[in-house]
Amino acid sequence: MPTGIRQGQQKIAIDFNLIPYYGEPSPAEAPFIYRSKAKSGTCSFYAYATLYVIKKNKRVTLAIKAVRQQDTKVALITYLLGLIEPIKLKIERLYLDREFFCVPVIRWLQALDIPFEMPAIIRGKHGGTKQLIRGRRSYKTSYTIKQR
Repeated sequence: MPTGIRQGQQKIAIDFNLIPYYGEPSPAEAPFIYRSKAKSGTCSFYAYATLYVIKKNKRVTLAIKAVRQQDTKVALITYLLGLIEPIKLKIERLYLDREFFCVPVIRWLQALDIPFEMPAIIRGKHGGTKQLIRGRRSYKTSYTIKQR
């Protein structure tokens, strides 16, 4: 591990990645085929999540986890954070991609008292998070997410 990563608080990011899969999966591959919204001509993907440290605008990957269809987002985050527990990194802020935008993940991170940032998914025609969009400039507001 590069020097300087263990000292102080670190910015940690978790990304969810999809690699298109074409064809019929073998029995060994089937548990690792993740179904998602159509992209690149398929609904089947190999999915994996990466956890990395952001230091001086560079990424250092610390953990990679293959994702199965039945894995929940909360379980995935818990597993990845558990992998870095032995090296005792202090988390300044956790950055998540939009795949993790859901009520269970937000509640779990609040319960763990981990500061985090993630982009909101714009939903609804007039209500929902669509009502928060005002122009092209950034601004701060509050919104209460309701679980469906």
